[in-house]
Amino acid sequence: MLEWIYFVLIAQGIWSITSLIDKFVISKGYIKNPLVYIVLNGLMNVLLIFLLPFFGFEPLKLADLLIGIFGGIIFSASVVMYYKAVQYEEISRIAMLFQSGPIFVLVLSFLFLGEMLTKNHILGFLFLLSAGFVVSYKRADSTFKLSKSFHLMLISMLLSSIGFVIAKYIYTITSFWNAFLWLRISGFTALGVLLSPSVRKDSLKTFKAMKPKIKSLMIFKMVIDFSAFIFAGYALLNGPASLVSALSNSVLPLFVFMLALVASIYLPKLIKEKIDKRSILIKVLAIVFIMVGILFINLK
Repeated sequence: MLEWIYFVLIAQGIWSITSLIDKFVISKGYIKNPLVYIVLNGLMNVLLIFLLPFFGFEPLKLADLLIGIFGGIIFSASVVMYYKAVQYEEISRIAMLFQSGPIFVLVLSFLFLGEMLTKNHILGFLFLLSAGFVVSYKRADSTFKLSKSFHLMLISMLLSSIGFVIAKYIYTITSFWNAFLWLRISGFTALGVLLSPSVRKDSLKTFKAMKPKIKSLMIFKMVIDFSAFIFAGYALLNGPASLVSALSNSVLPLFVFMLALVASIYLPKLIKEKIDKRSILIKVLAIVFIMVGILFINLK
């Protein structure tokens, strides 16, 4: 198996844990405003201080620097949409909705990076997208309808896909660590939301009211989240953007589903997922599509 696949698995394994933390913190009302979570994401990049002594900066061209900053802004906007979606839906369904991302990356990477996929890879994409649509439908009364989270996640994945392709571009024009550091610096743009007086006030109020155990949980989340970006960066550097995206968005739901299911059984006060027969069958069907998709994208 190609090396970048292992990096994808490690990164998504870490992000499955942070996804459950996100759901717990938001669903329990510890953080009610998604923009406050954006502030935390921006502060996460303070961890760069520990890397700077070991890796020197190399300047980027002004145009490339502006592209990187734009990517940071776009990614922050996608995260806002994601956190709003988490407020409406089970985290395992939210994770499954990430399947809309690969098609955006496929088109964008073809247009701007010149990446080409084989017929098997295209078939893999179709299975992955099918998994996303299967799980995004909810039964309401006697009809089916798209949940609120579907529309929010569609916007989120479009924006994050743009940021994903921009990140791939930055990794191709400089060394890995230099690209990683610049991309993380672009993450500071998330703190731009603090220009809003209401967000500043809400952030201070939220942090002051947060219990010590929750603060420790958020610090833990920020540290492992930061480490996941390193593994994801290595995968993006060494693999085609479209395939890295497809695999990432395939294995994350599988990891999240298993963790959420275990948490629902043994820690129901923390995370409560629907585990009735119908919900399980829908998720298993989606996972089958995901596994078939993974099989195809690994074929030449």
